[in-house]
Amino acid sequence: MYEYQVCPVPEGRCSDLSYRLAVYEAGHALTARALGFKVLSVKMLPRPPILESDKVLHGSSLRALSAVLENRCIELFGGQIAEEHACQTSSCCSGDVARIDELTRLVSGLDGRRTPEDIWFELEDVAQEIFSHEKIREAILPLADFLHDEVDSGHHVVSGQRVEALMNELLGPPEKARGGFLARLMNRA
Repeated sequence: MYEYQVCPVPEGRCSDLSYRLAVYEAGHALTARALGFKVLSVKMLPRPPILESDKVLHGSSLRALSAVLENRCIELFGGQIAEEHACQTSSCCSGDVARIDELTRLVSGLDGRRTPEDIWFELEDVAQEIFSHEKIREAILPLADFLHDEVDSGHHVVSGQRVEALMNELLGPPEKARGGFLARLMNRA
């Protein structure tokens, strides 16, 4: 028989589901930023933001496709990790878990060398490393507050330009080289 772990009930602002969604979306945006991607827009639904990298392959190789899928997994992890940091819990049974599972299986099939589980843990470690940086963690709540205020003002799609401007204030300008942070993380091993 399986034993299921029950998620703690969030307290304070995090008990408001719309605020938790803003935290979650902030996590996706911060992860994308750390990976070197520009946010084009954030739709306040439980989905990652639209990025300049969406469905754009650099080259026509299977490795290029794998890289896009791996980046998407890391970004998906970012929502839950941000929620864990800001709310001390994450949304159990999130659709992102199913998406990550599906994407890691695709990457494993393309790769032919690593298991889906190995890929899952490798990419989760990269996402965890992103949020190990104090500046990233400190940016979660101000970005979530901004996104939540946007929804309260009737804007369910937030311009990437406005999100990027706030992230510039919170984190400084983005690195020039695409994937610079990710490249450093992946080359550590």
